[in-house]
Amino acid sequence: MIRCEAKKSLTPMKLSKSSKSTSLSPLPISCQALAFVLFVVMSHFAAAANNLKVDIIGAEDEVLENIRKSLSIVAATKRKNKPDPSDQTIRQLHNKAQKEIKQAVAPFGFYQATINQSLNKHDEQWQALYSIELGLQVKIQKVSVIVSGPGEDETAVNILTNNLPFKEGDNLEHQLYTNYKQTLFDTLFDLGYIDTKYEKSELRVDIENQKATVILNLASGSKYFFGDVKIKQTVVADALIEKLIVINDKTPFNTDRLIELQLRLTDTGYFANTEVNIEKEKVTSQYIPVIITTTPSKKLKYTSSVGFGTDTGPRVGFGVLNRRVNPQGHNLRFSTRLSKIESELNANYKIPMGNINNESLDFFTRLAQEDINDAESLQYSIGSALNKNLWDGRARFSLTLLKDKFSFGDEPSQTADLLIPGITYSYLKAKNALFAQKGGYSLLADIHGGIESSITDTTFFYSKLVGRTVIPLNNRARLLNRFDLGYIATKDFGDLPPSERFFTGGGQTVRGYGYKDIGDRDNAGNNIGGQYLAAMSVEVDYLPWKNYGAAIFFDAGDVSTEARLDLKKAAGIGFRYRSIIGLVRLDFAHPFDDPDEDFRFHVSIGPDL
Repeated sequence: MIRCEAKKSLTPMKLSKSSKSTSLSPLPISCQALAFVLFVVMSHFAAAANNLKVDIIGAEDEVLENIRKSLSIVAATKRKNKPDPSDQTIRQLHNKAQKEIKQAVAPFGFYQATINQSLNKHDEQWQALYSIELGLQVKIQKVSVIVSGPGEDETAVNILTNNLPFKEGDNLEHQLYTNYKQTLFDTLFDLGYIDTKYEKSELRVDIENQKATVILNLASGSKYFFGDVKIKQTVVADALIEKLIVINDKTPFNTDRLIELQLRLTDTGYFANTEVNIEKEKVTSQYIPVIITTTPSKKLKYTSSVGFGTDTGPRVGFGVLNRRVNPQGHNLRFSTRLSKIESELNANYKIPMGNINNESLDFFTRLAQEDINDAESLQYSIGSALNKNLWDGRARFSLTLLKDKFSFGDEPSQTADLLIPGITYSYLKAKNALFAQKGGYSLLADIHGGIESSITDTTFFYSKLVGRTVIPLNNRARLLNRFDLGYIATKDFGDLPPSERFFTGGGQTVRGYGYKDIGDRDNAGNNIGGQYLAAMSVEVDYLPWKNYGAAIFFDAGDVSTEARLDLKKAAGIGFRYRSIIGLVRLDFAHPFDDPDEDFRFHVSIGPDL
């Protein structure tokens, strides 16, 4: 009889609870050349040991996967960009294999596995073979799970103790035991039983008789609640900060709640640092007081940026933010961005409301100049917007007064005066929007318009829906999809400025075409955009070597003044680099419907969703 804790090569959960684009000119390069370059790069990424091959037979699925993860000799075959292991190293790793395999299969209840192994060398390549007979799998003979103390009456605890993931007669799997043990502990801890501890936690395995016993005795201790929560700060009104405190004397003490509060304080921008002190020694009747000490951030924040994109060309940006205009936490931001085709100057005054971190009343003004393809535009706008959390997403209700002086090609300039009420709604579901490795999706709906009046030149209704999805194919490959759909209802399309028309094309939409280069043409050949929009993209990217990889994609889209669309199609390959500010994309795209172009090169940086 032996006594052991469940172990696996995968890291077990710990018992202790921790606190919780204008495009460039066509490139003189062919599809074949690009494919060759991609092949060379991918081959470089996949490079590994060439003098060693490892085969494992007799195990499948999770057992086989854990064996491969545990074998040092398998790891030696995956050493990218390193010299092949020496003959001596290979022999040493081979000698360790039998012990590593036995350790790898034990967490699945196989304690009497027999391993036959061989190592041979042919034509300068080593061949390691491991034939495994797993033998009988240990069965669970007895299960005893007991929670003592006040915590035994908690509903969440009863659900766990009445619905065990293992029972008598089941095959033994250590990971189920380890996960359940941690989940039971965490549940009590999160309910305020911070003194909870295991008086006994054992997984006993009788190898000779192929039987196992599970014993978990957990003492909950007393339940604790939050006492007074004091936030020491002097930069804004206390009433503003108190909106962030969603803890009261009926809230079970939970370190995750404190971390959430600490993050909410930091997200306001008012504080450079927050320090949480739990005064457990001052506990009165299981109520724990909390003091959070803050350090003010600098009142003014200056920003600058330099960038390049094939859609915008070189660009620079400057900005200044006054984080605390007054004790009510209002802030004022001035920003400017300059590029060859789009330049703008913005001012925004924000008044926090409701959930002060992401709900606000904004007053804004904007001066912008655009020179894109055949359209020139000079815009002046002023307005207000209410930002609210709605339906698990974000809604923005706005009212904008816009004056836009514009022209197309050599046509006479026009001026549009528009009062535009609008609603924008966005929804995002992903653990990491910058790089959604585990998948996710986003939606953006924009609806606005105007009614002809003394301050609005024309009646129109603008609607657009944008969707993005990321579907993981494996640990390093993903399927990315995108669609853009839009419709503008108006009887006077010619009176609408370029900012209120649809265009598509460029590094973020239909690659292979210039930035906003797809649209209807007038009699003079000028691109005047359209009322109807449809665009889509399908892409597969693969990052086999750290943060570097490649992609293949197909894009299609069109804009027209008529409901009949003639989709412009493009396909290509790209190179990818995962950076801290999002994915860096270098794409070579071939347009199928442009006789004047063979390839366009696009550069873009940003989040997946």
